[in-house]
Amino acid sequence: MSGSTAKQQTNNAWAEGYADFVIKYRWPLMMILLVVTILAALQIKNLDMRNDPDTLLPPSNRYVATNLYAEHNFGMGNLMVFTLRINEGDVYKNWFVNKVQEIHNRLVDLPTARESNFIDVAAKKIKYMGADENGLVFKRLIPTEGISSDPEKAAQQLAFLKEGIENNPVIGPMLIGFEDAEGNKCEFSQKDEKNCTAKSLYIIGDYTDEVKEIYLPWVREIRAMMDEYSEDDRFEVLVAGEPYFLAWMLADLVNKWWLFVISFAIVIAALWFEFRNWRGSLFPIIGVSATIILTLGLMGFSAFKLTTMMVLTPMLLLAIGIGHSVQVTRRFMQEQAKSGDCESAARSAISHTIVPATLSIVTDMVGFATLATVDISFYKAYAYFGMFGMLTLLFTTTTLIPLLMMTFPCSHRETKEGHEHEWETKVGSFISGLLTGPGKLIPIGIVMAIMAWSVYETDILNGTSEDLMPGVEKGINYSRAAFKEKSITIQHIERLNEIMPGVISVSIPIRGKEPTSELCVETYFPEEIYDIEDPQEKLAQCEKAKQELNCWDPDPCGAQGIFNEADVLADIEALEEWMRSHEHIGFTGSYAQYIRLVNMLLTAEPGEQPDIKDLYIPTSKKLREIDPDDDRGGDDIVQLYNGLLETMTEEGDMDSFVMKNWNEGVVMGFINTMDPVETHNVTMDIQQYIEDHKNDPGFSKVNFGLRSGPVDDLSGDTNELSVDGSGYVRPGLGGFLGATEATREVAVDNWLSGPLLTAAAVFVIAALIFRSLVVSVILMVLLFITLFAQYGLGGYMTSIQNWSGNLAFHLQVALSIAMGLGIDYGIYMMSRLKEEMQATAGNWQEALVNTLNTTGSAVIISVVVLLGCFIPLLNTDLANTWGLGIYISQALLIDVVTALTILPMLVAWLKPRFVFGEYKN
Repeated sequence: MSGSTAKQQTNNAWAEGYADFVIKYRWPLMMILLVVTILAALQIKNLDMRNDPDTLLPPSNRYVATNLYAEHNFGMGNLMVFTLRINEGDVYKNWFVNKVQEIHNRLVDLPTARESNFIDVAAKKIKYMGADENGLVFKRLIPTEGISSDPEKAAQQLAFLKEGIENNPVIGPMLIGFEDAEGNKCEFSQKDEKNCTAKSLYIIGDYTDEVKEIYLPWVREIRAMMDEYSEDDRFEVLVAGEPYFLAWMLADLVNKWWLFVISFAIVIAALWFEFRNWRGSLFPIIGVSATIILTLGLMGFSAFKLTTMMVLTPMLLLAIGIGHSVQVTRRFMQEQAKSGDCESAARSAISHTIVPATLSIVTDMVGFATLATVDISFYKAYAYFGMFGMLTLLFTTTTLIPLLMMTFPCSHRETKEGHEHEWETKVGSFISGLLTGPGKLIPIGIVMAIMAWSVYETDILNGTSEDLMPGVEKGINYSRAAFKEKSITIQHIERLNEIMPGVISVSIPIRGKEPTSELCVETYFPEEIYDIEDPQEKLAQCEKAKQELNCWDPDPCGAQGIFNEADVLADIEALEEWMRSHEHIGFTGSYAQYIRLVNMLLTAEPGEQPDIKDLYIPTSKKLREIDPDDDRGGDDIVQLYNGLLETMTEEGDMDSFVMKNWNEGVVMGFINTMDPVETHNVTMDIQQYIEDHKNDPGFSKVNFGLRSGPVDDLSGDTNELSVDGSGYVRPGLGGFLGATEATREVAVDNWLSGPLLTAAAVFVIAALIFRSLVVSVILMVLLFITLFAQYGLGGYMTSIQNWSGNLAFHLQVALSIAMGLGIDYGIYMMSRLKEEMQATAGNWQEALVNTLNTTGSAVIISVVVLLGCFIPLLNTDLANTWGLGIYISQALLIDVVTALTILPMLVAWLKPRFVFGEYKN
């Protein structure tokens, strides 16, 4: 046996004292651990798994706050799309329309459905809008009992449906899809010019936030409906939308439970290959399983809201725990082969491994702890539960495994075996020979190639102070970040994007700068106000009376609220026209569109077909342009139209666009791209339009979105002029586009600062632990090699537009975790080199060979096991876990190369006193 086992003493009184203590009280300690593990297992059923962007990101973020404000006040925040595309002919067939109505009714019957916000031909809020000699006409598009089976009656009903959809430019684009003869999408406004055919009908459902609490049963009902209706070969079924999307991520993870069984099988196989006995295969699994159960139990007990990405936590604990288990199990068996005594072997194994295990686990915990500095809920979850899990590994692996092996003694044959394999000796001799000769240029060349590749992919040479690595895209494509490209979910989204105006929502909340007042009940404004003809003078007197009486009299002064002012609606109209002309915005909707439609309908003479040229907001200026002698006031007409709409519609029909106080509303739109660069540009373009027009006659009276959050505090939201240095912040947007931009902001804030904070913390911890700045610097060199390679991988994913793997916020968590993992190997190698230098009386060559034969080979086994643990992450349909698996796997491969080659070379060159001690000179 080599000098590595020549000494039983570690020269560390703390380690030896700890080993004596746990061996003396092994039975009480094992029983306590067993009881606590059982209690934790009982809490696992309380795990709260959900995918909710609103809880992932910081509520103070302006986009998150705006999104929550829009959802709470107008709904339409949990939209799901169910689209039916007919294969032959057009959609105006009784069986097809009835099928849409049937699906509508089933979707409405699902728990948490917000029926008043559903948009489809069967929805009660979607009506035929026309006019006759008596005024406006509002009717349901189809009868509540569906299209009749009588051919003559069905023809009349379908004709009415067709007229109601195709003559309504306000809501028609969200009800129906047109295609030309080649099957290409036709814009709603060009359907007649291109002789297009109506091929698709959409069902847009809205669900309350409570759907997030029942994702699994809810989405299983949706999938059952998809499967059922997909069997009908007369039409194509396509499904997408945020709640379905996020819920199916959770369901896919649950459905692939068997992949985790495969992962455990791989770990057991690797352990059997290494130790060739049941104890070496079973006890590490028992120890790591205890850590996983304890951590999952804490998750359930704390009721912390978790995402599907938290599946990485038990997998990391399995992977890291097995790494520590291999080290301590090997040490126990080596010592047992030497002495033949289980208790002595357990004492030696614990005392020799507890210090490096503690050091490596502390650095792992630091890597997790830095994640808690980022205000993202699943980062904090990784931090809290990751640190707890890492801490338990000291007891469930480094301590428990030797105690179990001591309690269940091995056979006489196993006692005589050191469990060293021929390949381990060969690997150690090969690497040591490589490092002491010209072969050292090979690992150096590998590292240089990795660095050069990373420089190219990150484009760091063209970096600026605003973006150090422009080649690394930090934005997110939510669909590709959630699901792999080949999954049915992505295929449906891409197909829907070809049919519908867009599949990503955007909302722009608009609030009046001036709050509305209570209506006068007992006291009223002076009668002389009625006689004032000058609008400006009348407004001034109304404001004066309001201040005196602290109420508002609508009879002489008109209705309150910005949505009763024609100039505001006209500016909204202009905003929507600009948005609809944008290449990446497919459709918009707002209350202004209803006013335009009413104006078109009522401007036409009774019996005449409405003219599209009358689809406008009737401002005073617009009326004078059409007829200089028209002395009507635009506000008066708008308020008349508002009254008509309020009378003719049902309760809740307009709530998704304007609030009952007429002072708050929202502009909705749908974005036809999911590319992270393009979605960011759309956001910037919308904000720039608002910036350019916020002092227009109407928009000067409103605030857009939110700027600071949270939703319950709007006092800081103003709309003052943007002046350099004034601290002005452009307003946030809502909808899925807002959530997308929020993730970009968080990613840009943390993509570099987070890992650098981890590096700084690890540097300080390592320097204190090893009492050596040189050792700390060596570990930092290895860490930065791995980190820069991670950025290089992000740049590569960006260059090939693999949005499942670009370095968006959900994958940046891998950076700190990978850095913590990489330090583990360095710490074990550094500690073993010191031990071997003492055992060989300063013979560096022998110490290096012994270290590589023992700890080095254990590192290789650990990496193989670690990579095997990520098989579930790489083989589900979930792209986010796939991305994490790819990043961490790349880091592990680089870590093993640098720990076994670069670290020994740096130690030999720099000769840190921690390793060389008295032999340094």
